[in-house]
Amino acid sequence: MAERPDISAITVTHNGREMALRTLRSAIGAGGSASVEWLVVDAGSSDGTPEAIEREFDQVRVLRRDNHGFAASNNVALAQARGRYVLLLNPDVEMHSMTLGELVAAMDARPQLGLASVVQRDSDGRLQPSIRRFPSPLRSLGEALFAAHWPAVRTLQELETRPGPYEREHEVDWLVGAFLIARREAVRDVGPLDERFFLYSEEIDWCYRFWQAGWPVVHLPEMAVTHHCGGRSHGDLMAQLSHSRRLFAEKHYGRARTLGIRAALGLGHAIRIAVFGVASIANPAQRERVRTEWAGLKVILGRSGPPLGPPATAPGNPAADAKTASPARSRTLTG
Repeated sequence: MAERPDISAITVTHNGREMALRTLRSAIGAGGSASVEWLVVDAGSSDGTPEAIEREFDQVRVLRRDNHGFAASNNVALAQARGRYVLLLNPDVEMHSMTLGELVAAMDARPQLGLASVVQRDSDGRLQPSIRRFPSPLRSLGEALFAAHWPAVRTLQELETRPGPYEREHEVDWLVGAFLIARREAVRDVGPLDERFFLYSEEIDWCYRFWQAGWPVVHLPEMAVTHHCGGRSHGDLMAQLSHSRRLFAEKHYGRARTLGIRAALGLGHAIRIAVFGVASIANPAQRERVRTEWAGLKVILGRSGPPLGPPATAPGNPAADAKTASPARSRTLTG
């Protein structure tokens, strides 16, 4: 391997041994002309995941640690990564088109780009929407009122569901973090992931900070990957998602905008409590959904903390909180 590899590929595992092995086989097989440093951070697996990876892949370096969250685990490897680019690769992603060498060439040809992702598809080959708009009170309200189901106001949400934007290269607000490639110089400017985001919204925060530092975030359609476990939160994790969205707003937005987002998130939970509460009269299975919506509402109202990780008041990374934007590169963020 070259002294400075083209890519440091980082995968965080927490159980899920067989899927993690499939991911690594796929990614290593798709290396192409790129020199790749393979780093796996195992966050407290109990199913033999790190041992299985070490048995099968001599070229993969496995770093073991307790589970302090997805962002914190990625940061362990980011601090040691030597590549010209870093690739955050979920342990449930397989690569089927284009090689990492071709992806490096695409990034080299676009030196202004800071962070990029590619087309994501689900296990059945269908497009998995991965382009997002930054949160706002209006978009949160649209989601609370089921904007995704009304064609006339479908853009009144964070999720980009129209197929057209996935077919062309363009700048975007933020991208789902299952497959993110970042330029080393940009990561130095932006800093590590914010470890207060134990799960969810860490990629929104990172993309927002890339834009603050003047490094564009771009969707590249040339490559496609399969993301097997994509989709929105469910079950007990709904409260974790609500906590992370509230934390993002409190970190980056003013008081009025934050209150607007919290109010819209709370309204969304309340509407669903009512809808699924009525449905549960005929279908008791819906009571679990009511319970999870209540859990999310309590988090938004400040009546309970997140189910996972530290509370919202826990200190984050100094580097993640620092104002790293340079006057020559920064832009005004809207959305």
